[in-house]
Amino acid sequence: MNPYTDKDILIEESETAQNFRFFQKLKGRLLSLWPWMLASAVVTVACAMVYLSFASPQFKVRGSILVQDDKKGGGFGASDILQDFGISVQKNNVDNEAELLRSRTLMELVVAQMSLNTRYLIPSRFNSEEVYSNRPINFRIIFPFAASEKKALEYELNFTDSTKSTFILRDKQEQYTGRFGDTLSLKDGLAIITPTSYLAHWPADQKLEITVSPFDDVVQNYSNQLSVEIPNKQVSVINLTLNTAIPEKGQQILDTLIAAYIQANVADKNRMADSTMRFIEERLILVSRELSDIEKNIEGFKTTNKLTDISEQSRILLDNTSEYARQQTTHEVQLSVVDALETYLRNNMKNDRVIPSSLVMQDANFISIVQRYNEMLIQRDKMLLSLTEEHPAVKKHNEQLENLRHELLSSITSIKNGLGVSVRELQKRTNGIQGEISKIPAKERVFLDYSRQQMIKQELYLFLLKKREETAISKSSTIANARVIDRAKADASPYKPKKKILLTAAFFIGLFIPFGASFLLGLLSNKVTSREDITDLSRVPILCEIGHDSESSIVAITSKSRSIIAEQFRFLRTNLRYLMPGEKDQIILLTSSMSGEGKSYLSINLCVSLALAGKKVILMELDLRKPKVTSNLQLKKEGFSNYIISKDSDWRRWVQSSGVQEGFDVFSSGPIPSNPAELLMTTKTKELFEELREAYDYIIIDSPPAGMVTDAEILAAYADITLFVVRHRFTLKQQVTLIDKLFQKKTLPRLNIIINDVEIRKNRYGYGYGYGYGYGYGYEYAETNQEKNYANN
Repeated sequence: MNPYTDKDILIEESETAQNFRFFQKLKGRLLSLWPWMLASAVVTVACAMVYLSFASPQFKVRGSILVQDDKKGGGFGASDILQDFGISVQKNNVDNEAELLRSRTLMELVVAQMSLNTRYLIPSRFNSEEVYSNRPINFRIIFPFAASEKKALEYELNFTDSTKSTFILRDKQEQYTGRFGDTLSLKDGLAIITPTSYLAHWPADQKLEITVSPFDDVVQNYSNQLSVEIPNKQVSVINLTLNTAIPEKGQQILDTLIAAYIQANVADKNRMADSTMRFIEERLILVSRELSDIEKNIEGFKTTNKLTDISEQSRILLDNTSEYARQQTTHEVQLSVVDALETYLRNNMKNDRVIPSSLVMQDANFISIVQRYNEMLIQRDKMLLSLTEEHPAVKKHNEQLENLRHELLSSITSIKNGLGVSVRELQKRTNGIQGEISKIPAKERVFLDYSRQQMIKQELYLFLLKKREETAISKSSTIANARVIDRAKADASPYKPKKKILLTAAFFIGLFIPFGASFLLGLLSNKVTSREDITDLSRVPILCEIGHDSESSIVAITSKSRSIIAEQFRFLRTNLRYLMPGEKDQIILLTSSMSGEGKSYLSINLCVSLALAGKKVILMELDLRKPKVTSNLQLKKEGFSNYIISKDSDWRRWVQSSGVQEGFDVFSSGPIPSNPAELLMTTKTKELFEELREAYDYIIIDSPPAGMVTDAEILAAYADITLFVVRHRFTLKQQVTLIDKLFQKKTLPRLNIIINDVEIRKNRYGYGYGYGYGYGYGYEYAETNQEKNYANN
C-alpha cells in the first residue's frame, strides 16, 4: 500500500515562490551566458560600425506647394476675373492635383530632362561614391540601340594626359579613344561626351565610372522614392518628400518636378484658350464676309435707285414695326449663333476640342452642359498623363463625353425649335403690317430688307469681336493653379542610418542573441533539461539529483572520497532513511523509461554508499534482457537464471562479492533467458526475496525499463520503494508523462525520481547545475558490447 497521498505530493507553490524560482532560473542562465552575451555584443557593435563606415547616408528632401481648390479656397483671383468675362473655368481639386504629381508621365519628363539614368561614380575598393554637381563630364547616348535600352551599361573613363583633352572609354569588352564633342560609335549606340565647368578641378589620374540604367527602371525607382501627401482635409497644400543619397541632386529633382507640373498646368489652360480663339476667328472671317456682301448690296441699291431719304410714310411704318423687327432680329441673331455652333459641333464630333460656352449667354442650361463637357474633356486629358486610352477609367470618360455631345446636340435642337417658334410668331405679326407696307414703293421695301439683314450680321460680328477680346484677356492672364510655398530643401542630417540608434540596437541585439538562442533551444528541445521539465509534467516527487561524473570508474564513492558526486550519493542515502523508516522497508527497485539512463551506475553506487554506512547490501541484477552490472564489476556471468532453473534451493552459492566494498554482494543475472518475465513470476523468486530480507539490510533491484517490458511491474510486487531514473539531456519529455501515469495508477510502490548525470558548472557564486541538450538511445532486447565509458551507464 502506498503511504503517500495527493495532499502530501500536490503542494501548490505560492505566486511569490513561483516568481522567485523564475527569477533565480533567469539569473542563473544570465550568469552562465554572460561571456557569450558580451562577446556577441562586441561582434554586433563591430558589425554595425563596419556597416556605418560603408553605408551611404540617405536624406529627405522636402518641398510644398499650394494648389487652387474650388471647395477649400486657396485660389489666386484669376478664376473670378475670367468668370466675370463669361469664360468657363475648370474646377480644381487638391486630390486630383496630388495624383498628377505622382504620375509616371511627370516623372519621365524629369528623368529625361535631368538625364537621371546616367550616374557618375568614383571607384573605390569597397563602396563607390557618386558625384553629381562636381562631375567633370556629361555622358549621353544620343542614339541607343534597341538591345541596349533594357539593360544596364557600365563604362570606365580615364584621361590620357594631364591636359585632360583626350580620354579612353572602356566597357567590359572594348575601349574607345576620343575627344570632347566627338561622336563615339559604341556597341550600345552613338554617344557623346562633353566637359563641365568642374573639369579643371578634376585630377587627371582619377578614374570615373559611368553607369547608364534602363530608363523605365530609373523612373520607377524615383517614383517609389517620391512621397506626395496632403496634410489634412482642411487645406489645399501638398507636401512633397524625396529620399536621396545626394541632397543637392534631390533638391534639383524636386524643383524640376514642381516646375514641370506647373508648366503642364499652364499648357492645359492655354490649350483651352487657343481652341476657343480658333473657333472665334473662323466665325469672324465668315461673318465679316457676309456683312461686307450685304453692305455692298445696300450701297449698290442706293446708287442704282438714287435713294437719299426715306418718305414720311416709310418712317411711320418703320416706327410701328420697329419693336417687332427688333425682337425678330434678336431671335434671328441667336438662331444664327446656334446654327453656327451646331455646325461646329457636328463637324468636330470626333475631335476632342473645347467648345466655347460663352457664345450663347441666353440659355443657362446650355452653358452648364458646355461647361461640364469642357471640364470632363480636361479631366480626361489629365488622366491620359498617367493612363492609356485602353484604361477602363478613360473609356468611361470617353463614353460620358459622347453622351454629353449628344446631349449638347439635343439641347441645341431644343433651342433652335424655341427660337424658330419665336421667329415665326414675330414673322406672323410682321406679315400683318406687311399688308400696309405693300403700299410702300418696291424700292423702299427692298431697302428695308437689306437694312434688316445688315443689322443681324452686324450684331453677330460685334458679338464675336467681344468674345475674342475676352478670350485674349483670359489667355494673357493665364497662371497655374498652384504656387510654390517651400522650395525643395534637404534635411540637415540623414534619416538613415541613425548612428546612435543603430549602435544601441546592435549592442542590445548582441546581448539578446545568446540568451535568445539558449531560450529557443530550450523551447525546441524534447529532452529533460531542468527540474521544471519534470515538475511541469509530473507530480512524482524528486528525491535527489546526481551530477555528471567525468571519471571512467564505475564506482564514484569510497570511504575517503569527498567529491561532489560522492556527497550526492551520501545525500541520497540520507533521504532513503526518511523514506524507509520501518524495519521491514528493505527492498529498493531502480527502473527507468529506457536503456542508457544509468540504472546500473546508480544501483552500484547506492549499494556502496549503504555498505559504507555499515549495512549489509545485495544488488539484484534482474535486468535479464540487457544486464550490465556483471560486466561493469567484472563478475562471473552466473546467478539468478541459473538458480531459478536449477533444483538447488541454496541461493547463497550464486551470490558473489562485489569486490568494491565489504558488505556489498551481487546476485548476477546469469545467462540471458528466453522467458525472463516468466522466471520473475515463479514461486521460487518470491521465496528468494523472503529469504533475502532475512539475510540483508537492503536489497537493491536493478530492473529493466518500466513501460517497455512488464518485468519492472512484476518486480514491483516485491519492492518497498521505487526509484525512477531520469537522465538529464537524455530522457525524453514525453517519457516523463509515463512516470506520472505509473504514479497515478500506483503501479510502482512509493515512486520517487532521481535525476542522473546533471552537468555541474562552477561559477563565482559556487556550484550550479547547467542544462544542455542531447539525444538518447532506445531500449534494446539484445546484448551489446561493454561500454567504454562506465561513468553514468
